[in-house]
Amino acid sequence: MSKEKFLKGALILTVAGIIVKVIGSVNRIFLSRLLGGEGIGLYQMAYPIYLLALSISSAGIPVAISILVAEKAALQDYRGANRVFKISLCLLTITGFIFSIILYFGAGWLIEHQYVRDPRAYYAIAALAPAIFFVTILSSYRGYFQGMQMMLPTGFSQIAEQFVRVVTMVGFAYVLLPRGLEYAAAGASFGAGPGAIAGLLVLLYFYWKYRKDLHNKIQNQPDLKQEASTSIILRIVQLALPVSLANIMLPVVSNIDLLIVPPRLEVAGYTVEQATE
Repeated sequence: MSKEKFLKGALILTVAGIIVKVIGSVNRIFLSRLLGGEGIGLYQMAYPIYLLALSISSAGIPVAISILVAEKAALQDYRGANRVFKISLCLLTITGFIFSIILYFGAGWLIEHQYVRDPRAYYAIAALAPAIFFVTILSSYRGYFQGMQMMLPTGFSQIAEQFVRVVTMVGFAYVLLPRGLEYAAAGASFGAGPGAIAGLLVLLYFYWKYRKDLHNKIQNQPDLKQEASTSIILRIVQLALPVSLANIMLPVVSNIDLLIVPPRLEVAGYTVEQATE
């Protein structure tokens, strides 16, 4: 990859990252005023669980996709790069679906066994479940485009995801607030799903847009021996495992806080509602 192309890609991701941060900051202001400390507390009880499930379901595979696709593309093995992407997409679709189901049906178990102390957080946890499925698929496309050194799709998808996420979070929270804080917090949580769908649609558009170019590259590439599917899966696991272990640490720490802090506050004399806030 040329230095100019690298700098252009880095600039695109940097600008997209800044826009995403600004939108996120605006969201925190509106959501805090709308839900208050207690409502935000319910939302924040659900979010570490979601992040942990998401980290396990994706398991560092998007990074592995990026590395392997870049390796294949450097050798002009575009058919191999496409196979890496499709195999990884299949893996992530399966794991994303499984962990979405686990989180949705496991929300009640987490409340029942007092992993989450405030039962009102049930709705916020369950509302985040669909997002896992779409985010894992979304991450596979991002890994593919980054491996192909195409940063524009990733940048646009990040902005679209964050914008739709914020609009739906605030919108659902506002509409559901009259029914109670637990429903408003669930509405805010649910916004992660539409946001991921919006980001995925952007990436699907770019994938459709560049499909003819990719097809031409595959047709015109040198006659190269294709790596076996089992070998690709093994390499994905080898690359993804260290990344997964690193990515999982922050959600684990957040979940430890969730296990320790609210019960200690209750022992100190706070009510469940006060501990949530």
